[in-house]
Amino acid sequence: MGGRRMARERKAAVAIAAIALCAAVAGKAIASTGPATLAFARIEPHKGALELHFGFRTVAPHWKLRTQGDELLIELPWTNTLLPARPLFGQEVAPLKTVRVIDAGWGQTQIAIEVDGKTDYAIARLDREIVLRLAPAGTVPNIAAPILVRNADRRAAAKLASQQPAHPEPVEQDLPPPPDSRHKPAASASASAPRPQLALANEPDTPMIGHPLVMIDPGHGGFDPGTISSSGIEEKDLALAIAARLRQALEARGMRVEMTRSSDVFIPLSERTRMANRAAADLFVSIHLNSSPNPAASGIEVYYLNNTTDRATIRLARMENAGAPATYGTGAGANLNYILTDLRQQYKATEAASLARMIDDQAVANLDAGMGLNVNALGAKMGPFYVLVGAHMPAVLVETGFLSNASEARRLASPQYQELLADGIATAIAHYFSADVAVGNL
Repeated sequence: MGGRRMARERKAAVAIAAIALCAAVAGKAIASTGPATLAFARIEPHKGALELHFGFRTVAPHWKLRTQGDELLIELPWTNTLLPARPLFGQEVAPLKTVRVIDAGWGQTQIAIEVDGKTDYAIARLDREIVLRLAPAGTVPNIAAPILVRNADRRAAAKLASQQPAHPEPVEQDLPPPPDSRHKPAASASASAPRPQLALANEPDTPMIGHPLVMIDPGHGGFDPGTISSSGIEEKDLALAIAARLRQALEARGMRVEMTRSSDVFIPLSERTRMANRAAADLFVSIHLNSSPNPAASGIEVYYLNNTTDRATIRLARMENAGAPATYGTGAGANLNYILTDLRQQYKATEAASLARMIDDQAVANLDAGMGLNVNALGAKMGPFYVLVGAHMPAVLVETGFLSNASEARRLASPQYQELLADGIATAIAHYFSADVAVGNL
């Protein structure tokens, strides 16, 4: 009995020592970093939206975001606050109803934003600020775009310009030259500079925590060319080229990447998400090129799986669903309404919708800043795309541009354009996994 008691005492002593060591380490870490301090709040208009700025004395903490009815709740761990309970009292205008700051104790602070009516939002964590943008639903189509632009875009554009051959290919001749401040006076360079940095982005030399796996799906392939431009450019070839650049951009950010195809082969639509499921991918991104009866139609749009009554989307889905089972969407087959009753699918649709908006905004922002363009941000949309059916992870389909538009088709064939496009998509995906940017609605 004495031996057992001594053994128990030794175990207790070891446990106490371990707890003390953990406490010491934690205390040292806390002492070296300290809690964040929420120090100011202000509100200002921004192109049809309201922009709320919450400032910190040190680096802004990583937030946890959740919605509750008509409230958006920003939870700030290990954060003190110097603000009153209603820091913006008297300044709150529609769609903003109230802003409350709650000291939850134990170093926890919460910001509760109540809105009035259907409201879109975009939120980003900066160096010493958290910025929240609000607008009545549907009134600001690219609500997150200025938040997502990075100052690095100008450097990337200059780097791409320096890599161009002395005699560019004919397909690139009527492209606007990328901005290059080395050959401009300071005042001119300042006037043409891209919009300022707002959101923190994962730079290529910063490994992504957890190394998530992204399955990239270049659309069509093999005997299925997809849509074809008037000059003979085939969707399957451009989709593969853009997907390859996206793979490089994601891997540079520390993500793992697999592709449903890396050569000109045909893969059935149903097999593509199966490949992602077997690989246990964290995200499925299908790359496509668009087409429209209107030759002037242009821009980028991103889809997630859901039903729709929009005629243009239904027409596009019919094109992209070529090769899907004839019973898709009918009572006799894999009916989409039935698929969407799966609660897991509904959750993924919510995640995919947020990611879709981030991709659309960031890709357009990258191209605008990097090449001096004004690309249309056509937004995130829902559609019955068969290639997204059955994915066990959030899945989106990116229509990167219109091959039916001769000018946009030439740009899409340009290496500079593809590079900036892929970088924009990759940056949005990095934001998605890092949870330092979010887009949604209440």
